[in-house]
Amino acid sequence: MTDALFFWSFMQCAIMGVAIAIVKRTQVNLILSSIFGTMAVNTLLQYLFRFTDLKFQLPELMVFTDVLDLLLPGLVLWYISSLFGEKVTNKQIWYFIPAAAGFVLSGLFILFFGIEFPSFIGSPFHMILLTAIVFWKGIAIYKAHTKLKIMNDQAEAKQKEDLVWPKLLVAFLGITLYVATLQLIYRGAIVPFVGKAVNQYIWNIVQVNYIMFNSSIILLTLFFALKFPKTLSGNTIAIKSEKESSEDNSLMNHYIAKLEKLIAEEKIHLETELNEKVLAERLEIQYYLLSRLLNDHLGKSFSEFINEHRIKHAQNILANDQEKSLTNFAIAVDSGFRSESVFYVNFKKHTGMTPRQYRIKAQKAQFVA
Repeated sequence: MTDALFFWSFMQCAIMGVAIAIVKRTQVNLILSSIFGTMAVNTLLQYLFRFTDLKFQLPELMVFTDVLDLLLPGLVLWYISSLFGEKVTNKQIWYFIPAAAGFVLSGLFILFFGIEFPSFIGSPFHMILLTAIVFWKGIAIYKAHTKLKIMNDQAEAKQKEDLVWPKLLVAFLGITLYVATLQLIYRGAIVPFVGKAVNQYIWNIVQVNYIMFNSSIILLTLFFALKFPKTLSGNTIAIKSEKESSEDNSLMNHYIAKLEKLIAEEKIHLETELNEKVLAERLEIQYYLLSRLLNDHLGKSFSEFINEHRIKHAQNILANDQEKSLTNFAIAVDSGFRSESVFYVNFKKHTGMTPRQYRIKAQKAQFVA
């Protein structure tokens, strides 16, 4: 039963990591994907060490799971920094010093002393690694909590909703700290002093805790992705004071007016090669600001916004094409779509009707008028 739970947890982490990277390939999402990827690899190794002969065949890999445990807090801190739009600087490098140090020291230990199972488990070097994991996770939680507290104090009531997701990640990091502490106590204070039967019983409890809490982040991520789609949108979170928000709104209103002018006068939405980069250049706005303009101020993604205007153009064509001289493909291309199938799907999505049904309805309305 326990082996099935480990494998189930590994599959969840792996699938979630791949899915997040596919949803939208932004820096924020790729870092989040790497967090789940790290968890997936760690869980897989834990599964293989517990239920296969890998610990005898490649005992050196046992230290790799500890290195991954040292890597996870750094990834979470980097993710939270990127989530708030902070640029990558030397400041982020120290997030990965514990993992790098653990990797180098483990490599030297293997080179000079070697590793064998089960003698490595509970050895002084193993206990140093477990202590470093607990210590580093505690520091990372403190750093992340302090940052989020500052952000929470600056945020307006509406903005505080955006902070729930990073707070959840910090809580998850706290859970991994709890599990790491359990393992440290078990190896350092229980194994040396109790019998084999009691050892096994307590170890089973530790394993169940590991699986339950490791899987909890998957379920909570799915919940947030469904309830708050912005969670996995890959966009950064902008926390501003009231004055900054007022200035930001003024700036965004300027760009919204400019965007509406591009739509109305230059018909930019009808260009089939239009993408976010091209639109940002035409608006003379930075790419990340365009993303905020569309998602936060207009409440739509780039494709939703552009396709909505393209469908309105297609509706006008269909309503005025009384002779039915234009094919759906011709209307699709004229409206900025590259293919008839994409046009058809988007038309039905926005109007609830097929192009043919809309044409008939529009002509009937004209006839009655």
